[in-house]
Amino acid sequence: MQSICSSSTRLLQRNRFSISNTLLRFTSSSSPSWSENESRKLAGSDPFPYTRAFDSYLISSLTKAASFSSPVPKQCFTYSSRCFSTIGDSVPQGFPVVSAPDVPPRIKFKRLDKTAKHIMQIVDNEAVEEVRTRREIPEIRPGYIVQLKVEVPENKRRVSIVKGIVIARRNAGLNSTFRIRRLVAGVGVESMFPLYSPNLREIKVLDKKRVRRAKLYYLRDKMNALKKH
Repeated sequence: MQSICSSSTRLLQRNRFSISNTLLRFTSSSSPSWSENESRKLAGSDPFPYTRAFDSYLISSLTKAASFSSPVPKQCFTYSSRCFSTIGDSVPQGFPVVSAPDVPPRIKFKRLDKTAKHIMQIVDNEAVEEVRTRREIPEIRPGYIVQLKVEVPENKRRVSIVKGIVIARRNAGLNSTFRIRRLVAGVGVESMFPLYSPNLREIKVLDKKRVRRAKLYYLRDKMNALKKH
């Protein structure tokens, strides 16, 4: 408290001194006809008697407050700090915690092309199951030697027998196909047939050869691939 009183008195003295100096400069610059005696009188006199009385009153009140027996609580001189702290709760205990409003769940919309693709897959699987219930379709893999009874629409729907070795297969649901190679008059001929085509009356597996490749295109260079059959 004494330090506060002393600092306040020093501040008041500095203000009074600066006011008197500025007044002297103003009088000397504005009216050069003034005599030195008048300026000395003005400097020696008190230009602001009211401010001097207020200064004395303020100093006396501060000294009286310092002479009191009860100490000044420290809470009056606490200053707010600008630093942030992560220790403790950010919300005081006395205040109620306000919960965030309930946000409705976001509705997820699927892309139309994905939905259409999924629907087409379902329709394709249903069509394959329907064909398999009507007639028996054996498992056909590359390397198998098969015999087919094919109905030819261009030849008055007559049935012809085709025998060959499966060299490739393409899995595409209802559009699955397989390719066979056979010899016709000593010349290699390849034919591709839809697996679920209604023109295939019968599919019979004659022999099963195990091969490592999924495409047996190297048999095109061998003329005697079906010599044993």
